[in-house]
Amino acid sequence: MASVLRLRILAFGASLTEGYYSDGLSFHPYTIRLSQLLNSSNKIVEVDNAGLSGEAVLSSTMLPRLKKLLSSTTNKYDWVLILAGTNDTMRDQVKANLVFDGYKLLINECHKHGARVLSMTLPETTCPRESPFDKERQEFNRLIREELAPKANDNDNIIVLDVDRLVPLHSLSNHERELTWDDELHLTPKGYDQLGQLIYETLNPHLL
Repeated sequence: MASVLRLRILAFGASLTEGYYSDGLSFHPYTIRLSQLLNSSNKIVEVDNAGLSGEAVLSSTMLPRLKKLLSSTTNKYDWVLILAGTNDTMRDQVKANLVFDGYKLLINECHKHGARVLSMTLPETTCPRESPFDKERQEFNRLIREELAPKANDNDNIIVLDVDRLVPLHSLSNHERELTWDDELHLTPKGYDQLGQLIYETLNPHLL
């Protein structure tokens, strides 16, 4: 009989991780679809969702919250999926390099606890890409692509999923946008399921 692979995964971030939609009246996280896809006849995968709407990378709570989650678990997490930074770069308009410094602390904390990391770029919002208000988000994504993605080629402790390019907003037709996007920066349940599918396709080859 073939052995069964058992894994624990932590999805960490803010509202896009928690699955916020319908003005916060409902939640449909991407981890629903991800869990369905990951669990198969030869894998048992526990996926914990630790999204907290409104939280920012540079808030006083995000890093301590991650430390607590990683240190309090009896069975260590094998992977942490991080989608965070929209509140810093868009809502708070913090300089991307400062947000990225805080973001790297999250990654370092995961590695310290023996967990590998899937890092995600930040998806578009309804703010036009040419707008100065979208500058820091785009710069943050550039830092992920240029500083983190090359490391994925050197070791297997981190991989990068370019959500910004794979879950578009501005290039969609009005009909496609209505199916995928709920408001100016959150997805519909269908959109979150699409994100879960993309995460699965990126992550699964590294679980074999």
